[in-house]
Amino acid sequence: MTTYKQAAKAVAWVVFFHIIGLIALYSWYPGYDIFMHFAGGVAMALLAFAIFDHQIKGVTFKSKQTWVKRLFYFFVVVGFVMLIGVAWEWHEFISDQLLAPFFHWTIPAQPSVADTMKDLFDDFLGAVCVVLWRGL
Repeated sequence: MTTYKQAAKAVAWVVFFHIIGLIALYSWYPGYDIFMHFAGGVAMALLAFAIFDHQIKGVTFKSKQTWVKRLFYFFVVVGFVMLIGVAWEWHEFISDQLLAPFFHWTIPAQPSVADTMKDLFDDFLGAVCVVLWRGL
């Protein structure tokens, strides 16, 4: 069972490492973005499980087969993570369009469509790792 406290700790660590990345690591080491998206996927998956474990614990399934429940949890958790991932990519796009010219940032947060797809894939991998770790 994942608690909100565990999810909040994971999110706090991701925010902490993102701030460290903004200071120097994103421009110094481009692969840092991969780690951050993977970690973000992990943190958001933990948040999704915390929501499930504490808010939707009364959900019942008509099917008695456990694979139906597992598949449902997989798609809902991964879908939640991907929704957050797409929102983050919109954040990067808006930052590049509005903030970068104002602050004279030279390195775009979203340099290409390929980078966006890679970022979403990294989010997905983080979510899948948590789902597998939870034993669904």
